Amino acid sequence: MIATANSSARVKMLALIFLLVVLIMVYPRSAQAGSRIRIQSWNLRYDSMPDDITVGETIAALNSTVPIDTQTTYYSNYTEQPWSTRRIGVKNEVLFNEVDLFTVNEGLHRQVEDLKELLDMPYIGVGRDDGAQAGEYQAIFYNPDSIELLSNDTFWLSNTPFEPSKYPGAGSYRSCTVGYFRTKKGGTKFVVINAHLDDQSDDQRRLGAALIKYRAAYEQETKNAPVFLVGDFNSQVSGETNGAYEITTGKLEFSADELNSTFVSKYSHVDTGFEFLDLIEQTPVENRLGNLATFTGFKNNADSFSRIDFQFGGNSGSWEAVRYKVGDNWYDDSYYLSDHRPVISDIFLG
Repeated sequence: MIATANSSARVKMLALIFLLVVLIMVYPRSAQAGSRIRIQSWNLRYDSMPDDITVGETIAALNSTVPIDTQTTYYSNYTEQPWSTRRIGVKNEVLFNEVDLFTVNEGLHRQVEDLKELLDMPYIGVGRDDGAQAGEYQAIFYNPDSIELLSNDTFWLSNTPFEPSKYPGAGSYRSCTVGYFRTKKGGTKFVVINAHLDDQSDDQRRLGAALIKYRAAYEQETKNAPVFLVGDFNSQVSGETNGAYEITTGKLEFSADELNSTFVSKYSHVDTGFEFLDLIEQTPVENRLGNLATFTGFKNNADSFSRIDFQFGGNSGSWEAVRYKVGDNWYDDSYYLSDHRPVISDIFLG
């Protein structure tokens, strides 16, 4: 009787062990021990129609009446609106998505300060024109409840990257913000780089991509942490403008001799095989959602649509793209929140 009971218990134990092994094999790695982060990146469209309307005044002027369906003409308001009008919708998008990090391009000082107030999140980044408050920020907001900032800096995508500067022939000053973070749950460290490449100079875009890739390889090697790159590249995956994308993803080589020598010396590294991986490609196809194009313009047609805003991860093998979405910037009874759509991804770090 005792032998039979022991045998039965042994069979049950073996069955339990087998079940656990199967669950470990088939259960997504993102659901196991580790840290998950959600990153939303968005070119906000700079404040092209500035006014002195405060955040409080915008909120007080909101109409609480729900529109009547039969009296609504959908997708009719496609003209650009002032930032003072758009900012509440941007805030709601970010908060609804419950992001850990929110990165912006084209944000002027007023815009990032408004978002700091509305989101209740701190940010890193400086104005690109003077390294302080002038010009557009490539800001990185982070949720202090889930993310801890360890260090940050800014460099410029030019021949003199350590000072506010513009590449010859570029339309604007172009900067890049680097943040080194740690998750509060799990304590996983990682790096986020936020950049905006030039809209006029392909040479600047290529140089900018080369500088970013060189710096990212240094960060991954010295910090032994995954590195993510986000932003508006003004470069498509294919075609005449794809040089920056090709350099970023390792399909097109560049020589370190073409970069600022002080930059090369400061961020010297051994690994020559570093490259970025496009997060949409790394995400399981069944977990991809939303649109393809990220730039829409302020139009009521798709003639100018293009995919120029990206999220990348370095090829460290220490992360997993879980979900990916290109969201919306225009709702049917409203106006464009920006001329770009937001990109959102869930990433497992482990």
